[in-house]
Amino acid sequence: MGYKKVLLVAERDTITGRLKSGPSLRLKYGVDGYSFIVKEDPVSQSRYVRNLSFNSMTTLYMLLKALLHRVTTVNGDFDFVHAFFWTFYRYRKPWIHENDQSPSQLIFNYFKMKNGFGQRIVNMIANLLNNSQAVITWTNYAARGFVNDGVEKNLVHMIPLPMDVKCDRKEHEGINMLFVGRDYYRKGGDIAIRAIMSILEKYKDVSFTYVGKGSVPEHPRIKHYEGLPRKQLEDLYRVSDILLYPSREEAYGLAALEALSYGIPVIASGLPSLKEIVDDSVDGYIAKSEFDYTERIEELIRSPDKLNNFSKMACEKVKIKHDPKKISEELKKIYESIG
Repeated sequence: MGYKKVLLVAERDTITGRLKSGPSLRLKYGVDGYSFIVKEDPVSQSRYVRNLSFNSMTTLYMLLKALLHRVTTVNGDFDFVHAFFWTFYRYRKPWIHENDQSPSQLIFNYFKMKNGFGQRIVNMIANLLNNSQAVITWTNYAARGFVNDGVEKNLVHMIPLPMDVKCDRKEHEGINMLFVGRDYYRKGGDIAIRAIMSILEKYKDVSFTYVGKGSVPEHPRIKHYEGLPRKQLEDLYRVSDILLYPSREEAYGLAALEALSYGIPVIASGLPSLKEIVDDSVDGYIAKSEFDYTERIEELIRSPDKLNNFSKMACEKVKIKHDPKKISEELKKIYESIG
């Protein structure tokens, strides 16, 4: 019996130049009995929407992108389509959609379009999705969002991303704090810096690495990289002890999951998606306020045993919840249901 062919439609990340992380992970681990053909969306995310903020340019860009998709027919030698992240071409074969957030979570939360026009866009996307074979998302929060937006409940499936456990940590002295986020304000870079500056004043064995663009103060124990090659980022994870993740808006929080996969406890904001990634007081903390970040950092610095236990729990959770083999089997059930 030959492999069924799946056309995977996805964008390249405009900053890294690589296929976006979600589709990359699905491709990496695959599904037994299925082969993937990658179609890169030529209308990849523009510089105007890198930060996913609402303004006239983002609105115009997203509308033009939607119009181009809807006048473009996709057909070919494949059995069905697995499309990611708002790629709504006119598919001539059965198709499924995968996304980290529902239409209203994007339009209302990210673009702040809490008006009649925004609601019409949400309704339009929900109607399109009801013509698909399945909608896959990564959190229960997003799954509820799709249903609340009008997508038929039987179409919506929560299947987490696959992730290998990489808890081969390297020994080092002191406590290494880490922040990873390309969008300074949305990712809470300013909150992370304010928290860490008070920590650096009080604890001499703490250092801080900030990865991403932002206004980062000069300090002998602060390193700032606007970006890092993948290998260097992985090396950095292996010597980091705590990740700060104080996002103001977040569809998912892949950097938080990745940190946990390296055994790094995460102190995150209380956004719904992050509360499904970080188990409060188990493998990290959910901060209740901006001041809480400093208190939680200090708590882990003063208690090496708790820090070590959180690290072990992070590795164990990712191993169980994001096991690539188990998740591949869940995805295969969806594929097999496609007529």
